[in-house]
Amino acid sequence: PTPTEAPTPTPVPEDTTSPFFININRDAWLAVGSEFNINDFVSYIDVHDAEIDLDIVGQVDPTVLGSYHLDLTITDDYGNTSSDYINVTVYQPSGDGSSSPQTGTSTSNATPFSTFMASYPGEGIHYGIDVSKWQGAIDWQQVADAGCEFAFIRAGWSSEGEFHEDEYFVANMEGATAAGIPIGVYVYTTDNTEEYVTALADTICDLCDGYNVQLPIVFDWENFFNSFQKYHLSIADINVLYRTFEARVESRGYSSMIYGSKFIFDVIWEDDILDVWLAHYTTQTDYNGFYRVWQQSCTGTIPGIDAYVDMDMYFGDLPGGN
Repeated sequence: PTPTEAPTPTPVPEDTTSPFFININRDAWLAVGSEFNINDFVSYIDVHDAEIDLDIVGQVDPTVLGSYHLDLTITDDYGNTSSDYINVTVYQPSGDGSSSPQTGTSTSNATPFSTFMASYPGEGIHYGIDVSKWQGAIDWQQVADAGCEFAFIRAGWSSEGEFHEDEYFVANMEGATAAGIPIGVYVYTTDNTEEYVTALADTICDLCDGYNVQLPIVFDWENFFNSFQKYHLSIADINVLYRTFEARVESRGYSSMIYGSKFIFDVIWEDDILDVWLAHYTTQTDYNGFYRVWQQSCTGTIPGIDAYVDMDMYFGDLPGGN
């Protein structure tokens, strides 16, 4: 008999997209005698490759005052490259570096919540806030009386698979619920494996099971600008992490959402993610994608909170709202 021929494998398209710098400090300063680490001054990523080679031409002597020029080239597995530079100034700090202690909170130049609401009128727009331990103790009834229609509350943060609950999570969840404010929950994370984010999703869902959480559980992975390469993730990888989180949350009966800046949605997250919480601090956003929630400001003020607070708009029918 004639042997069966093996099927011809489908060729894998060659990667022609270069890695790129997400953040680069071209005018860097280093105190004399400090350790110099290039990863403190650059952050970079690739679409497909998690491990990017960095080549540096030039060197810095952190023991000698002066200016040092470094040419940088990043290269992915297919040989695609991008180049840039930084200038490092090794300087002598003045004084002991101490400053006067600051106590209390400040809301100078803040935008009142009432002004925020009046600035964005329209049907199907709901006005809310998001909070964490940084807002301190909150009088949620005053917040509700001021017109707040929803709140996203931080559950905590997670790194390398270890979750830390926000110190004010329980108080905020109970206070907002008692005031009749529909709530969602967000978690800040730098977890970099599917195993970690699956466990994180379960942890957050377990916390939410004790409350009437009607708004989404939000995945907040925003540490792209700070030495992202140390997480050993590509753009494809980070999107898989969110999809993993999303699937787990939805399997537990909750809806999910992803938080990020306009720049990060433009260059990192996949376009077909529609459950978007956009952070863009501007009068009118020019983000072209779809978003359900817009975080318009981080310098708002509202009765019941003695600190700056983020102000948000929810577009469409508000779950649990009136």
